[in-house]
Amino acid sequence: MLDDHRSEKMPSLNRDSRILCDMLSMCFDGFFANSALCGRVGNTVDKHVFKKISSLYRRLAERLLQSVGRLPEDTGTMSPEPRYIATAYLSALNTADKHSLSRVMSVNWQVIKCISKLVGELENKLFVSMIVDYLACIQVVLDNVKKRRKAAKLS
Repeated sequence: MLDDHRSEKMPSLNRDSRILCDMLSMCFDGFFANSALCGRVGNTVDKHVFKKISSLYRRLAERLLQSVGRLPEDTGTMSPEPRYIATAYLSALNTADKHSLSRVMSVNWQVIKCISKLVGELENKLFVSMIVDYLACIQVVLDNVKKRRKAAKLS
């Protein structure tokens, strides 16, 4: 009975699942990069910020994975954005410590833009609502980073 209910939703889920997988990839990369940078920064303000951003990406990734349910087979059709984001995060993490912070923050903003664009392509409005809520939280944290760094005289 439960399987029959799921199969009724499959047309939109199939279309949406590829988009959700792209988002999942970007969120996982964001989680990893921000978590790694949290361990590298020396001050409490930056540690808190990157820990918070990492946590938000992780929670969004978990929700996306729950929404997808089962990952589709890899068909090699992943859009270029997740590949670009992964490369950008790795590049940012491989720079000198004094530059990695600003570069990771820049990639975080790119992720927000990419996921926002992909949200517009989703058919399932429940997915859209859930993702937009998480994006808003991440964006608020990113918006407040500059203020916190300025108040702490770090920038």
